[in-house]
Amino acid sequence: MIKLLLDTNLLIRSPDYSTLEVEESEVRVFTSTLCIAEVLEGEFSDDPVVAAAATLELHAAQTHVGDGIPFGSAEVAAYRAICAVVSRGPRSLTRARRIDMMIAATALANGLVLATRNIDDFVAVADIVPMVEL
Repeated sequence: MIKLLLDTNLLIRSPDYSTLEVEESEVRVFTSTLCIAEVLEGEFSDDPVVAAAATLELHAAQTHVGDGIPFGSAEVAAYRAICAVVSRGPRSLTRARRIDMMIAATALANGLVLATRNIDDFVAVADIVPMVEL
């Protein structure tokens, strides 16, 4: 069995689990409240099509992953460790990257494999956060 934390991009468009070396019935999926918050941003778009799509995407995603894992004290501790690793690397922890690193911290704190379409966003923490590209 594999337990995945789905990144925001996998809530917007369903992942293809066929690349995993387990049967789909052996895949358990979760997400972070941070990912849900990112999807919710779309609901406030001036474009009614984008806003409606965000609402539908979120509803469909929550059917499979629930309300998301909250960012609590264990996640904060994991985020601190991630910040220590990232600060020693070539890429700085910019404001734009912080949410990604908080999502990675959620996976780390909860013993989950981070699943994403954008593995490059998380390369700085690949040594401490297990991840898979879907």
